[in-house]
Amino acid sequence: MNKTKAMQSNNAKPKWKLTTLFFLTVAISAWLMAACSTDLSSGLAGAAGAQETMIAQELSQTPVPQQGVPTSTPDPANIQPATVNVNQPGGAVAYISEQNGASEVVVAGLDDSQPVTLTHDGAEKNSPVWSPSGQHIAFAENTNGNWDVFVVNINDGTIRQLTNDPAKDWWPSWSPDGVHLAYESFRDGNFELYKTDINEAVSARLTDTSAMEARPVWSKDGQWIAFVSNRDGSSDIYRMDTNGGNVQRLTAGSTPDGSPAWSPDSQWIAFTSWRDGNPEIYRMRADGSEVLRLTANNSRDDYPAWSPDGQSILYTTGEVGAENVVVINTDGSNPRQLTAPPGNNGCPSWSPDGKYLAFQTNRNGSNEIHILNLNGETVKQISLSGQNASEPVWKP
Repeated sequence: MNKTKAMQSNNAKPKWKLTTLFFLTVAISAWLMAACSTDLSSGLAGAAGAQETMIAQELSQTPVPQQGVPTSTPDPANIQPATVNVNQPGGAVAYISEQNGASEVVVAGLDDSQPVTLTHDGAEKNSPVWSPSGQHIAFAENTNGNWDVFVVNINDGTIRQLTNDPAKDWWPSWSPDGVHLAYESFRDGNFELYKTDINEAVSARLTDTSAMEARPVWSKDGQWIAFVSNRDGSSDIYRMDTNGGNVQRLTAGSTPDGSPAWSPDSQWIAFTSWRDGNPEIYRMRADGSEVLRLTANNSRDDYPAWSPDGQSILYTTGEVGAENVVVINTDGSNPRQLTAPPGNNGCPSWSPDGKYLAFQTNRNGSNEIHILNLNGETVKQISLSGQNASEPVWKP
């Protein structure tokens, strides 16, 4: 495997003291910001630094949702799937496979061909994400106890290491032009945001606070990066320009907000909030105005994802270990539950045409990647049995 190491940033600052209140804020907000990683807390504990280990201990304490505020939104357990006419899916889906202690990035075509393994070193991996061109996949890898960001070329299998720091670098997010990756780094004693040029592998620092800055997401027009920070005391959603300037706080309150997701036209942000006593899905303008609550359930609603046409939002509902996938209109109407027990069904990813979704399920015992249509019907399983597959991401 050919890995080209990136240049290190020399920007460092003294470590800072974290209070018990901060740890609790981190625990809840990190729970909101986590994607579909199978073991977030153990990943944190594997990184260097006593402070990060303490954060990992707090992350193991999952918050208990309270009763939500009743509205006219139906409980997903009673939602019936909609009827939609669709054709057979095409394209490819990337995911993480874990077999016999080896973790790899795999791509499965939807033409019934065998999945192709793109990495071969067995090191722990997470957060696969396609480049806008569909020619590369960025991911985070734990090599000898050190998390860094890598990119693999799906055509020739060449792998490049884009970050190289003793602290954790992870959660890569592509710029819409495919030139940069934003990511989280613990190199300065707390999580900060950086970006790197994928051609030169030179990192630039985007944030510089004593707080936690995490979960960067580029707007589709390339003008903004949304992220989550507790710089003002609670976990809130912010946006900044792509050079780290013009930082704007979009949400404010004493309860955590997280999981920001941009609409295709970059005019809206869907997110998760505890503001009404229970994690629910909300929508707001890109400037933080016109906040609208979309869900009202007694269980956790999280991980919103806009449909390619901007008319619907996918999310997961239910407690950890018993989640299901729901699609809802962007005004909060017509929620339709697409998966059902048994097992845990989550981590949905839209197909480019918006007619299908890939999702992760353990309904057959181990994690598998299935393709689902919008009738709630499983079209096919694309991961191999026994792969323990997770984090599916559809090729653009």
